[in-house]
This record gives sequence, structure tokens and C-alpha cells, in this order.
Amino acid sequence: MVTALWLAAPLGCGAEDDAVPGSTPGQVQTQIDAAIESDGASGEPAADADPVEPVPDCAALHQRAARSGADVGLLPVLCPGIRLDHSQLRRVLLEVGSAAEAATMVAALDRDAELQGLVRLAMLDHASQPLPAELLDPATALLTPIDDRILASVELAHALLREPELDELRRTQAHALLARIYLQALASLGLRAGRPLPPFARLLAGPALFHGRSFCRFYWQRRVAGLERTFADTELELLALLIDLENTPHAGDPALLAVERQRTRAYLESSGPTGRIAARARQRSDAPVLGTDLLLPFVHELDRLFDHGFIDLALDRAMQRGSATGGYGLDPLAAVVTEDLRERDLREYERRLARRVERARRTTPSSRHVASSHALEPELPVEWPNPARVAEEAHAWLKVAHGRGPDFARSHARARVVRTLRWRPDAIHELLDANDDVVRAHHDLLFALLDAVDDGALARLRPRVAGQWPPGSSQTSRDTRTRQRFALATRDALLHPR
Repeated sequence: MVTALWLAAPLGCGAEDDAVPGSTPGQVQTQIDAAIESDGASGEPAADADPVEPVPDCAALHQRAARSGADVGLLPVLCPGIRLDHSQLRRVLLEVGSAAEAATMVAALDRDAELQGLVRLAMLDHASQPLPAELLDPATALLTPIDDRILASVELAHALLREPELDELRRTQAHALLARIYLQALASLGLRAGRPLPPFARLLAGPALFHGRSFCRFYWQRRVAGLERTFADTELELLALLIDLENTPHAGDPALLAVERQRTRAYLESSGPTGRIAARARQRSDAPVLGTDLLLPFVHELDRLFDHGFIDLALDRAMQRGSATGGYGLDPLAAVVTEDLRERDLREYERRLARRVERARRTTPSSRHVASSHALEPELPVEWPNPARVAEEAHAWLKVAHGRGPDFARSHARARVVRTLRWRPDAIHELLDANDDVVRAHHDLLFALLDAVDDGALARLRPRVAGQWPPGSSQTSRDTRTRQRFALATRDALLHPR
């Protein structure tokens, strides 16, 4: 759904009127080339590489894209048919956040086999050659660039993993191969370590974590000859990837990634992997300085679980860490969880929390009820912009689009809003809270973005039913008013809608 909105939203604002009048794709390309030459001749660098201002046509957009990475991904949407080089195509690819969206790029990448292979891996495309008789050796095989040979092995590995009677040896090998392929595909993107991952990297990160964790778990239960070094390297790479993900906003994560963030963190924080990674760092001077202490503190883990909707898991984790020997104590964690629930309008879970705390008190010594010497680590600043900052940027682009007719500048401004908000439902809620004329005029776009990523939880109904819609809009119908009263009453009663 996000894909359809991403492709349609800019075009739904007057795409036919936005095109350069009487221009063919070739003529648009000529105008772009002329604009580039003119811009290069001036020799005056722009004061702001990405100013918030109306963009009148494709030539202006192409000039901005040379300086602003945010506009590169809009070129194939707003100006189809123009030529993009490898660097531009790569930047467009990094903004792809779903398999369906990746599928739309395959034909456009016919002249770039390396990037096309990554896209086909993300969408699990079928290979054009028969499946091999045996899996490639994950320890020695060359797994990049992604081609039909690699895709055939990926297809075979998935087919084997679906077999209910698959023996442990081949299951371990299949997970090892898939883990190496996805991890090497991520490495081939050339991203800087420690920086937030773009959407396409997050799309590959989910399978990488899943198969990497599964391989390590199966290998440790039953060793497989020849995979010793692969096992050691995979644990380190999983930790490095998880550290990068900790520096990446989690709102809007693909489902597999949302689950694997937590499962992989739990695996790496267990005593076995933690000890092996620390020992490896002591033994190898060339090993990266990595450790689970580089992961964000526990309060960030709770925030992520609540934001992903894993409420029961968050409560369980809080009780587990609070009641453990040398833990944080039940009372401090109960206070933190209560605050988290109220901040997210999830007060209906407070009674469930109270029952969990009471049950934990009965089964743990009283010394673990209060704060211990092991205090909760404070929240740390994160690498990605907070919801308020993202909402401010989106609001600035909405102001550009507000009041304009169906022209190119309006389409571009709304496309920038989509690009800014499509993976940040937290920022959409922040923007809806502003509730000014500009926001109300674009409720259709904002709620369409929200529908694409929201889970329909009761807390998500609040801005939809309490927000002020423009007079005369269909949202003020009798049916909507009835649902509004019901939703507000349900929220006030701390009940789930049925």
C-alpha cells in the first residue's frame, strides 16, 4: 500500500497538468541538460543544498537532485523517461522500502546488472536458470554480485527450508548460505557504519538477521565442518548490523525486521554470543571493536517494543529484567512502563501491567522489588531526527503545496511530504496534532500515509476521530460522527474496540 501511495500521490495532484507543456521525454532531457550546463557555468554554490521552495519543472528538479539526495528518488516518479547514471540509480534504489516497490524498478535497471541483482534479491525473483543440484558452499563461494546463479541458489535454499523432513545439516547450510548472501548484499551497498540505514537496507536487513540468527543457533547445537570461520564472522556481522539498526528509526519497520530486531538482540545479549564476541576481540587485533554494550540501553528497547505494538513482550521483558538477580528492580521498571503507556495513549494496558507486577512480586524476593545498585541507564541521543523535526520539515513542504493549483510545484511538494513521512507514523501524528489550516487541507494525504503503516490500534484512532476536518468534507457525515463518539467513549473507558 505504501508503494501505491508513493507512486500515485504525486501524480494524483495534477500529473497531466504538471508536465512541461508540449514536451516529449527527449525534449525534457534536452532542457535538463541545458539547465545543468547553465548552472555549472555560474560557479556559485548554493547556500542551501535542499531549500524548501517551489520547484517549477523537471529541469529545476534535476538541478536540485544534483545537490539534494532527497530529490533524486523523485526524478523517475515526476519526470519519467529521463536518463539516470549509476550513482543516481543507486540513490533511488536506497529509498525503495518494499518488495512490491522493488519489483517496479527491475525493468529500469536493465543496464545496471549489479543494482538489478540487488532488487531481484529483495523481491525474491525467480532465476532464469534451473535450480542447482546442491547448495553453494557458504564458506567459499563468491556471492556477489547477485546474478541468476545466486538467485537460483537462494530459491533452492528456500525450497529446502520449506521441507518438513529436512535434516539438521542441510538446514544449517541453507541458513548459512542465505545469511551470507544477504549480509554481503548489504555490504555491497557501501553504506557508512554507524549511520541510519536507508529503507532498502532495512528491507534486506530483516532476512539477514533472520537467517544469520538461525544459522548461528543451529550451528551451535550441531557443528558443521567447514563453517567454523563463517559462524564466527556471522556473529560479528549480526552485531554490527544490529548496532546500525539501533541508530535507525524503527517506526515503519517491515514486519520481519520488527520481529528480528528483538530476537537478534536477545540472542546476542545471551551469555554465549556475548562471551564469544568479547573473546574474539581480545584474540584478534584486526577484529572490529564491537560489543553488546554498544547497543542502546534497555529503556530504548522498551520504547521500540511499544512502538511496534509488542505490548505483552514489553511487559514481559520489563518484569524479567526487573526481577532478575542484580536487575533494575520491579518498582523502577513499573514506573517507566507506566509512563511509556500513558505517553502512547495506551492506558488500557495499565491494569494488565498491575497484574504482571503483582504476580512478579509474589515470586521474587522483596529485595528485588525496589531500586537496586544497578540503576536504569538513561536514554541516549539517537542518530535520527525526532518526530517533531520530521513533522516540521513536512509542514514546510505542505505550505509550499497549500493553495496552489495542480502544477508541477504542488506535485513535487506533496511528493516530498510522502518521502519525508512514509516511514515515520510517529511524525505524522505529531503533524496532525498541529491541526492548522495547512494540515487540515491535506488530511487526505496524511491519513492515507497513516493507513499504509498503522496497525489500527485504539491509540491511533485519536487524531482521526478528534481532528478537525475541513467544513463540508465527507468525514463529517453521520456515520463518521457516530464512529467518533464510539471511539472516544471506548478510549475514555480504557477498553479495546471490538
